[in-house]
Amino acid sequence: MVDVPSRISEADIILTVGHYRAPGKVMKKWQLNSISHGLSHRNVLGKIISKGKKKLTFRLDGLRRIYAPEAWEADEPLIENLDLADSVVFQSNYSRNCFSEQGIECPEYQDIIINGANSELFFPKSNCKLNPKNVSLISNSWSRNHNKGFKTIAQFSRLDNVSVIHIGTWPSDIPSEKVQLMGIMEEKKIGDVLRRGHFLLFPSKNEACPNVVVEALACGLPVLYHDTGGTPELCQDGKLGLALPENIQHPNLFNDFLDKALSLHGTMRARILERMNDFSFRKCYENYIQHFHSLI
Repeated sequence: MVDVPSRISEADIILTVGHYRAPGKVMKKWQLNSISHGLSHRNVLGKIISKGKKKLTFRLDGLRRIYAPEAWEADEPLIENLDLADSVVFQSNYSRNCFSEQGIECPEYQDIIINGANSELFFPKSNCKLNPKNVSLISNSWSRNHNKGFKTIAQFSRLDNVSVIHIGTWPSDIPSEKVQLMGIMEEKKIGDVLRRGHFLLFPSKNEACPNVVVEALACGLPVLYHDTGGTPELCQDGKLGLALPENIQHPNLFNDFLDKALSLHGTMRARILERMNDFSFRKCYENYIQHFHSLI
């Protein structure tokens, strides 16, 4: 949220996540009222006036109560503020279903717009040689939540013909086995690491529209994913990746699954390269502009 009153006063539409004005700082309903009049969110007039004429568009992720139940309280201010929204942009169809299945009403005017990646940092290498005896899997998580699938990532690293590189954080209570832990990295370096891999390994559950998947696809990597949330949508239900079996924890399944992934790698990568524009910031930006034009 840009806190520059002159810019807010000139705006026709305010784009917001709906319940935060900065990391960890909740947006109150009266603050949105002030903003809808072109005033600063600090202006207390919002406590005594109704909503103004400026349009408010909420950009909606999934609900915390579903993908991170320990943080369910974060949903409450969003739900309270939703009746002020003139339109909403969901990050995936899964994200929209999260709200409808919980009986939460949203504005009629809505679109689904997936996230985009910076194509100057996330782009495919010119060729990708695949050696079945030395398969490189990249995983990426900024959270230590066990729903990210760390046990599955660690088990893949135990295969003789596989090396696993993990970007981000790793929980202290789950052995990392042979996973190479890279820690938190800058975006540019993340793109470099992704281009070293053959697949993104993403066993995370109930993600609305994971940026790490978008970035991997932008780098030409097919995705080995948990078949929940919005990830199957990004992977076009198996065209750009391969869903992990529900019982993947069974030791015998890892090699069989990897063999199938290797046999499909060339086909999946070719499809990804045909759709590179779909994962770019530019495509995302153009879709938002179209949404805003229709709203006004």
